[in-house]
Amino acid sequence: MPDFPQADDTGIRARGIAFGWPVRLTGPLDDMAFEGANIWVTDKLLVAGGIRWGEIAGSRWRRKRTMDAQMAKPRAGLCVWPYDLEELRRALAGVENLRKAVGIVNPRPPGWRNDLIQFVKKSVARSLGWYTRPLQEFNASVSRSLTEIFSALEYLSANLVALDERLAHEQLELLHEQVRALVTLENSETIEAPAANPATNVEKPVFGGTRLGNDRTAYVLGLFGTGRLYINELILQNIGERAKYFRDELPLYPGPTSMICSGHVTMKYLSRAQAPPAIMGRILEAVKARFADSIFIYRHPVDSLLTNWVWWRTYIHDKRTICGISEIYERADDLCVDLDQNFFEFKAFAEGDPDFYLGTAGPRFLSFAEFVEETALHFQSATLALRLEDFMINPLQEFSKIVDVMSVNLDLSRLRIPPPRSKPYGYLAVKEKVPRFKNFIDRLHAETKRRIRRVGYDMGD
Repeated sequence: MPDFPQADDTGIRARGIAFGWPVRLTGPLDDMAFEGANIWVTDKLLVAGGIRWGEIAGSRWRRKRTMDAQMAKPRAGLCVWPYDLEELRRALAGVENLRKAVGIVNPRPPGWRNDLIQFVKKSVARSLGWYTRPLQEFNASVSRSLTEIFSALEYLSANLVALDERLAHEQLELLHEQVRALVTLENSETIEAPAANPATNVEKPVFGGTRLGNDRTAYVLGLFGTGRLYINELILQNIGERAKYFRDELPLYPGPTSMICSGHVTMKYLSRAQAPPAIMGRILEAVKARFADSIFIYRHPVDSLLTNWVWWRTYIHDKRTICGISEIYERADDLCVDLDQNFFEFKAFAEGDPDFYLGTAGPRFLSFAEFVEETALHFQSATLALRLEDFMINPLQEFSKIVDVMSVNLDLSRLRIPPPRSKPYGYLAVKEKVPRFKNFIDRLHAETKRRIRRVGYDMGD
């Protein structure tokens, strides 16, 4: 757990996650504030997490809206900075005055010489009416357009401020409820029942989830094409009573639950068919706060590369999904022939070329280098990292690691865990039969190869 500030030695304590930030309070909440957040503390309730901590003068709810300069950027969080439109209003008035001055003869002091000069200038101005009249009409049109733009900006600014206030109120109400639940959770954990006490098996609701005993939320994570669905099936068929809390999605909870949540998610790059890094950031905060555990399943990245290439080209060309390469190719030789004939398409996919996804909506999938980097990041942060290939050797031993992390009481001797249907290191056979594929692997960037070795695989060089 990270270090948290202390207000004093009295008052309530709350532990939780507010907007993804781990929070611990000790002392009266109305003496605390989060400097750097947009919503502060009121009525002894925590209403937002923040980046830095500071003191607040009084307990009245307020929001910090200061700008060091007219173009200053707002800090992270829910906030709309009101832009001062006065300068734009003055500039618009100046445009209108300049428009009216087009074609007008400037005044001069009285006198016969100046009168003669003015007569000549007015005569020239009248003779150029055919030229200045379109300019005046154009300038008038520009002035009207700028006026409409200014009115639209004023309207948009007013609506954004109103929306900001409404969202702030909604977040305030939500976080009021979160703190009540987190305080209740903290109080309940101070009185731990014995392990044999039946009360520890009572289901307790936790904001959309359920907690059984002292369980923590388990997140089964993987990148696309790494064997996560195989792990899902093992859990559903063998984990016992807790299987009823399984969800093939990645919801977020403010406290520990018995839920088992599974999904594809990235840590750094946005990718099609995978939850964004923002979701993974919230999961990591829950893991650090000991509300949850993350179980990461992965396989050799080059095997995943071939699988994903076949999956995506089938989805794009045939508008259908598959469960594995074997649905398309009965033999490895068929895959090798297709890869050799469509190698430039494969290379475009591996390099993350957006043209590979022409005709489909949404962002592209990860490039191979990004995929390997994501694997290394997950490997470093996971509570438990499991290789799919190890399940092919001893599936019961690997599944027992999942059981240990989830703290599930199972008789492992009664389990019959099947290995995955995928063949390990299938890319090696393809590498021997497709020279261009072998050359592609040999020329991988040194950092990509280093990351592959870091997660436990030999590149054979």
